[in-house]
Order: sequence, then C-alpha cells, then structure tokens
Amino acid sequence: MKGTVVKCMEELVTKKFGVEKWKQSLKNAGLPENRLFTTGEDVAEPEILAIMKGIGVAASISMEQVMEAFGEYWSSVYAPLLYDVYFAKAKSTREMLLNLDQIHVAMTRKINNARPPRFTYEWKGDNTLVMQYDSSRGLVALMPGLIRGLGKYYKDKPKVTVSGNALQVHFA
Repeated sequence: MKGTVVKCMEELVTKKFGVEKWKQSLKNAGLPENRLFTTGEDVAEPEILAIMKGIGVAASISMEQVMEAFGEYWSSVYAPLLYDVYFAKAKSTREMLLNLDQIHVAMTRKINNARPPRFTYEWKGDNTLVMQYDSSRGLVALMPGLIRGLGKYYKDKPKVTVSGNALQVHFA
C-alpha cells in the first residue's frame, strides 16, 4: 500500500488523540516512534495492519473502531483534498462508488507495484448495490467505514453490510 494511507492515519490520530498517541501507536506496532512515512512510498500490508493494531491499543479502541474511524476520515476529510477532481465529478456516494473501480485503475496505471482493490457491481433493485471486493490484501473490513465516510462527505446515508467479499450498499 502507499504511504498516503499511513499519512492519513497519522493525521487522524494526531488530530483526534494527539501526537503522543501517534508515537505510541508506532511503538506498539514495533516501529520507531519517530518513523516518518512519505505519501508515495510502498508500505507493506503487515506493517499497516500492525500500525492499525497499535492505534487501537494506544487509543483504547477496537480494531473495528480503528477501521471505521480511518474509513470515515479517509473518505470525508483526507481523500477529498488529495483527490479533489474525482470527488468533484461525483454528486453522491452512489456515483462515487460506481466510479471507484475506474478511479483505482486510472490512478495506479503509472505506479509500480500498485495493486488496488478491484470492484464489480450488481444492482438488486433500484436502491441496493452489491459490490464484489477483489484484492489479495483481504481488507474488505475497511470498506464499510470508507463507504459511510463517503455518505458523510456527500450528505447521504448509505447502509452497508458485508458478507464475505460482497458489500451490500443500500441507498435511501
């Protein structure tokens, strides 16, 4: 994964819990507390998961809460600034999700070793989208928070459930 994911975690933790909790998170993950990440560097998935677990311990929250907080922050605060052109094109969570696979392909086309998740889509009625998550990383558990974060950004409230690698997103 790219270092921008860790930079987002760092920003979230320092704003919500303080710099010392971020340092403690890194220490809990077995990393030097002064470890700096850059947005473009490759960070191994086990290291990212260790940092997430470290955040949970430092902040006294569950891994599920860490993933939810990260997802919401990524989609409603961090990514809209970094990827503003994509967020401006979509007018709703529904539109952004339907473009997500294409966005991942376009953004990572020129990045060596990029392996973004891929998505296929199926509609169940007019308001329920089933997204199949396909990634060797197996981080489908991040998706509900990311989708709810989009709902916060676009001011709509999708309901998300996960079954295996399928995400069922219901739009009101």
